[in-house]
Amino acid sequence: MGRVDTAVILAAGMGRRLGALAGDLPKGLVPLGGEALVERSLRALRARGVGRIVLVAGYRAEAYYQLARAWREVEVIENKEFATTESMASLACALEVVDGDFLLLESDLFYEPRALDAVLEHGAPDVVLASDPTGATDEVWVEAEAGRVRNLSKDPRSLGAVSGEFVGILRVSWPLAELLRGAYGVFQREHGHGRMAYETGALVAVAARHPVGLCLVPDLLWGELDDEGHLRRLREEVWPAFERGARGRG
Repeated sequence: MGRVDTAVILAAGMGRRLGALAGDLPKGLVPLGGEALVERSLRALRARGVGRIVLVAGYRAEAYYQLARAWREVEVIENKEFATTESMASLACALEVVDGDFLLLESDLFYEPRALDAVLEHGAPDVVLASDPTGATDEVWVEAEAGRVRNLSKDPRSLGAVSGEFVGILRVSWPLAELLRGAYGVFQREHGHGRMAYETGALVAVAARHPVGLCLVPDLLWGELDDEGHLRRLREEVWPAFERGARGRG
């Protein structure tokens, strides 16, 4: 596959379920191990030659503008309607300024950097990253057949089979990006609002007619930050395990 030198980070969410635990910060700026979650992603992307990072802010956008002053790769744009839309609206904002293949990440993730390597080295132009079940709760599950994604859902009972847990990292070709944008336009016309998730909504809508590969890294160490339980898991389980592994590799 060709080199990917652009990334889009979705960072508009309000983090309502975290409340005061986030200290009024956007979720991506919550620290773990002394560094904000999104800054860890920025460092990992920079190390892999990603020279342009479009970060879609919303809630407390000014905090991301301040962060961007220290990162020449980062361009902040805003989803002005973040309070009444979902993640596909933020991705649509990014697609106004991106015109080629890109990595797509959520801002509130902690993950081993090898997650990016797995996606970048995969043979398919469009790839969804998944792991074995983490037990973190509020999971998104992936159904795939012969390595091709068929469905994503928070309800595993709605799937024919569970092939992995969605990590929140994708490789997106420009043809897929245009299909996602088209699916969002149809959704808006039919529903009269922009509350569509990019993964369980738009991606599912186009996966039946456009091949999207599954990259499964069973033992990947990672976590997202949506609520108090997720924060506790990151601090008490995921981060200590990552530190132990880093010491072992060192």
